[in-house]
Amino acid sequence: MTEFAQTLIHWWRQNGRKDLPWQRNKTAYRVWVSEVMLQQTQASTVVPYFERFLARFPSVRRLAKASEDEVLEYWTGLGYYRRARHLRMAAIEVVEKHAGQVPTDVDALTSLPGIGRSTAGAIAAIAFRQTATILDGNVRRVLSRFYAISGKRGTAKTEKQLWARADANTPTAHVDLYTQAIMDLGAIVCVRANPKCPLCPIANECKAHQQGREHAYPSVARRRPLRVRHARFFVVINGQGACLLKKRPPHGVWASLWSPLEYPQSASVAALSEDIGLRTEMISKTVSRPHFRHAFTHYQLEIEPIYIFLHGSCSEIVLSRDLRWHRPGDKAEFGLSAVTVKLLEEIEGSGA
Repeated sequence: MTEFAQTLIHWWRQNGRKDLPWQRNKTAYRVWVSEVMLQQTQASTVVPYFERFLARFPSVRRLAKASEDEVLEYWTGLGYYRRARHLRMAAIEVVEKHAGQVPTDVDALTSLPGIGRSTAGAIAAIAFRQTATILDGNVRRVLSRFYAISGKRGTAKTEKQLWARADANTPTAHVDLYTQAIMDLGAIVCVRANPKCPLCPIANECKAHQQGREHAYPSVARRRPLRVRHARFFVVINGQGACLLKKRPPHGVWASLWSPLEYPQSASVAALSEDIGLRTEMISKTVSRPHFRHAFTHYQLEIEPIYIFLHGSCSEIVLSRDLRWHRPGDKAEFGLSAVTVKLLEEIEGSGA
């Protein structure tokens, strides 16, 4: 075991996080769900979602039996919904191909939807104590600073260097503790902004710290300003205060989630009327609300909400598997996009 690994394990035993919900009653399934939720999301955010998700889907078999809508319902608000869809698909594969048992080795794990090399390594190391390497965002930051690896993230050369350092330091003994330790060090000490170097057990040997250039690592490519797309959302509300929602396609933005009807920026109420069978005499009033933006990874969506208030229940509008009424404040037994949650809250707040 390298001195690096020994130092981190010793530090973790005294200072690491040990009371997170997935660390209690530890099973491979619980570790797997937590690792997927923790992708691009902080532990403090994940905790309540993890607890609700596990209460609803306490086993891989229960998750495999769930509908996509049910799984997305319990993911609403956590973002990156592809993770939830992949998690359900992977659970189905575990039941069908592995007799309901989470695979123990990295190759079998990476064959499942949504599980990459690092996530597979974390599951194998933490749940099964298999010698397996991880390289998540926290670990990248620790290794980049400790070894002063300055290449841009994502390039083949940088990835090769980081994985080599990660492999070299991954021990065969106490691999579960080491894996927890290096993730925790990155999460609570070697943080992105204002790293807490006086608390770091490896600061004296850290090259970035020696240089006084902690903020230079890992090197991040300069991002171009995000392009802006425009869309018009028709928020149709009937006389009972229910909002008309449409299930989005299984691919693309907010795949399989429910939202008000989205149209191009130039679309008129006439286009909506033609699509859903809305007649002029059914409309009580139409209200335009201020535009707002929702940020995605590669662009921003500028949304113009148009609220259309209708008379009565509007039973003339033919519903389908992909079109339904939902009253704000009622429990949604399906997944909602973040924008939908915002728009529904505005309806509820206005007393419509």
